[in-house]
Amino acid sequence: MQLRLTVGFSPNPRIRPLVDRTVTPQNIDLDFVCMHAAELFNRNLRFEEFDVMEMSIACALIAKERSEGAKWDWSALPVFLTKTFLWANLCVNGASGISQIGDLRGKRVGVPDYCMDAVLWMSLLLKDFHNIEPKELTWYIGRSKELSHGVSLGLDRDPPSGVDLKWVGGGDTLEVMLEQGLIDVAMLLPSARPDSAAMDTFGYTRLNANPGIRKLIEDGGREILTRYYLKNKFVPPNHMVIVKNKVLRQHPWVAMELYKAFQRSKGVAYERARELEPTYRLFESNDLKEQAAIFGKDPFPLGIRANRQMLEAAFRGVLLQGLVKKRFQVEDLFYHSTLDT
Repeated sequence: MQLRLTVGFSPNPRIRPLVDRTVTPQNIDLDFVCMHAAELFNRNLRFEEFDVMEMSIACALIAKERSEGAKWDWSALPVFLTKTFLWANLCVNGASGISQIGDLRGKRVGVPDYCMDAVLWMSLLLKDFHNIEPKELTWYIGRSKELSHGVSLGLDRDPPSGVDLKWVGGGDTLEVMLEQGLIDVAMLLPSARPDSAAMDTFGYTRLNANPGIRKLIEDGGREILTRYYLKNKFVPPNHMVIVKNKVLRQHPWVAMELYKAFQRSKGVAYERARELEPTYRLFESNDLKEQAAIFGKDPFPLGIRANRQMLEAAFRGVLLQGLVKKRFQVEDLFYHSTLDT
């Protein structure tokens, strides 16, 4: 008899072979629900709707530490299929005096949520490259308290020690506050759309219509990410995969079967990408060769061995942000059968 599991994920070409059932795990039927990651995390933190789901690394660590009884009783799988460099979308007010990322010390920074992985990696980058700590910034949270992941995790009641968090609220938006000089810099997400305004409070004013606002990082993060990789030897992911322990206690084999299915799905997605390339390219490009020369052939490695250094950095980062009080180990978070991957 097939085990039926609900899976929550943001749209992602690397999981599409699982969604369309080109790849199927043995003895498991997966019912996928795909939506914007912000809404997905909100629903699972509040209602725990899914058996298996994509989840922010930072949020999962906070939930692990703050779990009460059966609430947030999850184990992680070393599956990292989302790498979007949202911190490269920092925009600044022209009067802020900020010309480079190292100028952020003492500034007012707007972000959708403080506990998002984009802020985790931005905080590590600021610390490692410029010795700027989260306590030296004032953080403005764009999401309302009703929809903030940080509030769901209790950061409003028990905030990070010494970190100044301010939820915007009141109908304000980060880009309007940025334009008016009420904050100095903001992470404005280009993928946000008016129909997702209930989650992320943006005014959706085009940047080119706001002469007082400009992008801080003009090349989409290519130079700073390359420098970060050469220093740390990993590309920071945004999210991982979690599974309810209720499922794993009854069916411990599920963890490795899902891990292998995600691995196969990524492989099929790569094959599809190679097959589709001639449909829109007139000439061969060196982009992939140049990327592989720096970052390796597979920018989305799965498993513990290939990601241990990244995970140890993430554990250091959530401590730096004050999001957790203990230093996590890989064994604390990931299901035991996946530790040798």
